[in-house]
Amino acid sequence: MVTWSIREGFGGMTAMCLKRAGMFHERGVPSAVVTFDANPRIQELRTTLVETGRLHPEVPLLNLHDFYATHAPKPPTGKPKTWARSPEWVESGRTLRSGESSLFHIDYVMPNQETAALRDYHRPDGTVYLVDSTLPAGGDALETSRTLLLVAPDGRVAATLGSPAKLYRRFLTDLVDLSHADVVIDSKYSAAFLWAWKHPSAVKFVNFHSTHVAAGQDPLTGKLSTAHQKIIQNRDAWDGITFLTESQRTAFVQRFGESSNTVAISNPVDGPETLPAFAAREPHSVLHVGRFTMGKNIGDILEIIKKVSLEGIPVHLDLVGDGDQRQALEARVRALGSEELVTFHGHVNDVGQRLDRARVLMLCSKFEGQSLAILEAQAHGCVPVAYDVDYGPRDMIENKRNGFLVPFGEQDAAVRAVARLLSDDSLCEEMSTHGFSDSGKYRSDLIFGQWMDALDRARTSKADRDALAAAGARVAGIRFHPDGALDLEVDVENAPENLNHLWLESRQRGTADTDGRQIQHHRGSDGTFHFRLPADLRAQQPDGDALDLNLVLGIGAMTRTIRLGASPQMQTTPYFTVYGNLSLK
Repeated sequence: MVTWSIREGFGGMTAMCLKRAGMFHERGVPSAVVTFDANPRIQELRTTLVETGRLHPEVPLLNLHDFYATHAPKPPTGKPKTWARSPEWVESGRTLRSGESSLFHIDYVMPNQETAALRDYHRPDGTVYLVDSTLPAGGDALETSRTLLLVAPDGRVAATLGSPAKLYRRFLTDLVDLSHADVVIDSKYSAAFLWAWKHPSAVKFVNFHSTHVAAGQDPLTGKLSTAHQKIIQNRDAWDGITFLTESQRTAFVQRFGESSNTVAISNPVDGPETLPAFAAREPHSVLHVGRFTMGKNIGDILEIIKKVSLEGIPVHLDLVGDGDQRQALEARVRALGSEELVTFHGHVNDVGQRLDRARVLMLCSKFEGQSLAILEAQAHGCVPVAYDVDYGPRDMIENKRNGFLVPFGEQDAAVRAVARLLSDDSLCEEMSTHGFSDSGKYRSDLIFGQWMDALDRARTSKADRDALAAAGARVAGIRFHPDGALDLEVDVENAPENLNHLWLESRQRGTADTDGRQIQHHRGSDGTFHFRLPADLRAQQPDGDALDLNLVLGIGAMTRTIRLGASPQMQTTPYFTVYGNLSLK
């Protein structure tokens, strides 16, 4: 289970990465959590995670720097060079490992070279295992070149790497070579450099924890999320792309085309075996669990709670978590005069017990992938009230049965929902019972089985999927017929020998139509295929603002969708004016 780092006060993504590793390990699949960051407190962190129950005690925490500090890389064959630091470098600082206080790394600068920097990392015995240097390059004073050296204990250079990404991929390869493990990536930052990583025996999954578009954008036409662009642009490089909800997966394939490497698997959540007694719940308690960030929109919750109070209904909000918005939220509580209505608890280790006692969980996020808070609330019989945003809430909440879904921003509707749950014991207990019952489908045993099925399918079909991913397609020519029809000539490169499906798909942009219109080729030879597009194709598909053309390749039941374009070297784009005249841009 791969993430970039594990930081203090981490959120749901990291929590699920750790939980999934433990879930696999407990069910007979040895697992580890992998990180890349240079953390001098890595062993102390692992101890804390185990002591607080967030990491299974038998699951290793494998960090790049910890690994190379204890596993000597093999020098290349021949006569590898020996590393020695130039005397021009001047020491500027030292960092020690926590606990054992051994030297972790030394930083150096070079006089009169502002852009030059060097850091060498040391094993506990004092020998160097990694050198990371940045030097001026070319005539531009701001242009730099970065080099990383993996160094054996005797000082010989085992590998010279031109970027951190290459070092990270080398580390993952070394781990998989030792363990024969599959790889599940939770961090979108890590996925941005691991999409290019391949291993002959391992399958590689990436988890989509949030939407593929920027906040507030239309999932079908909006600007892509910057953090996810590398994952999306290289979506065929993954053996599996895992979405937390089916609605999130559907939105993805509506935009980018159906693909056999997408699957929906929920986060696992295990609550108590029996529903906590309703009589033990605090009658006025509302809970929010999560990081204090702009996206969580906690300011709306504060205003809703104030309005519930003004309706004459006793209410108290407990805020569990922390984040960069805490001071602003505390100021907002004072401005509302709600000091007696709200308590800030910070990070706690008894969230489950608090959910057992609370009546209502509130979530007013601007966007969600899948809310771990909602899953945990229902697993403990706490009734959620949430804004209906993409994607998670509507997948877990059946409105007015096991919780309330409220249109985004409609505070008065949220006030009515919270007020009903706090004042109507019968309703609240009924919805609590439904939520607890429905949470059974997210229990670890079922989610583990879904993961095993997905990994097994990916491993079985890996060779065919790699063959499909290696294929390429581009528009080679367009012929216009007098009746308005078009002939589209498409060149397919590296087509698999066992390819048994190939068609052109016309899909309506900006609509939820996932099927599209299939157009079979009427002629094909030597990798070039001809498709006839009828003159009335636009009239046949009238709902979208444009028709997007994709080539669909398939082997058996496995398919890959390729958005058609021209040669990357093409500098001009033909188009027709409103008068039907041909122009070039």
